[in-house]
Amino acid sequence: MPRPYLLALLIAAALPAACTPPPSAPEPPTAPPEVRLPESVRLLEVPEAATLLQTTPGLVIVDLREDWEIRKFGRISGSVWVDALNDERLQKGLAALDPQKPHLLYCALGGRSRQVAATLAARGFTQLHLLSGGLEAWLAAGQVVEKGS
Repeated sequence: MPRPYLLALLIAAALPAACTPPPSAPEPPTAPPEVRLPESVRLLEVPEAATLLQTTPGLVIVDLREDWEIRKFGRISGSVWVDALNDERLQKGLAALDPQKPHLLYCALGGRSRQVAATLAARGFTQLHLLSGGLEAWLAAGQVVEKGS
């Protein structure tokens, strides 16, 4: 085989590899998919939640944050603690809730409360309210929290 053909053959063999784009970087992890809430779950802004606290007899306020978050940022007065990030404590805490009572759920920003609300709704809870934006929104709106307990 003459040399020009050999050169053309080498170029033709190397061309696809040269035109292939470099491997892309791995995709960054994405946030978990947003939880779709049943229509029975009400998402409340801070003023609506504050009104609910004052006007709803028997309301159970459920704080779904970790204990260090409560120590650092405080909690809404009268709330019960259910650690949403510890499965054993979560299941025990949810089992203690009465499905016949109204509940206001909150966490730091709203993600954990959405997940727990979906779980409770599936268990037959019908009076579920979520604090939109969580405790961060509550504090930003100038609402009061208990500290040290």
